[in-house]
Amino acid sequence: MKLEVFDVANFFRSKEQMTHKKLQKLVYYAYAWYIALYNEDKGNIQNKLCENTVFEAWVHGPVCRKLYDSFSNNYGMVDKYKAKINPLINGELKKFLEKIYKIFGKYTGDELESMTHQEFPWKNARNNLSPSEPSNEPILESDMFVYYNSL
Repeated sequence: MKLEVFDVANFFRSKEQMTHKKLQKLVYYAYAWYIALYNEDKGNIQNKLCENTVFEAWVHGPVCRKLYDSFSNNYGMVDKYKAKINPLINGELKKFLEKIYKIFGKYTGDELESMTHQEFPWKNARNNLSPSEPSNEPILESDMFVYYNSL
């Protein structure tokens, strides 16, 4: 059994009520950092935090369409998750997600958006589009690997 993007989102939602934008960015950072830390080669990315997950380079930063579609009717806010977290989130994985939350959870959705706008993976996927021009171009996992490993 593998994690789904909603398992990771629910982990972060268990911490606080937050904006949809903040949730998207927390899940993105967890996904991207996992790729950077748990793979050895940008051309052979096999270890992923969750399966069947794609982040797109939207105007307001990286967005996973599955998450967006699930929470888009929440008027910008996503309620705190009170159910049981997926039991696969334990040990080292739980420590990893806690670390992501400790680093990025203190920021607002707008601050996280601004941060992603400065980073190569999102900028490269946008390919010089104007700031307000819509895009659904995927953010490459190889770009995540290279960029976050460079930090």
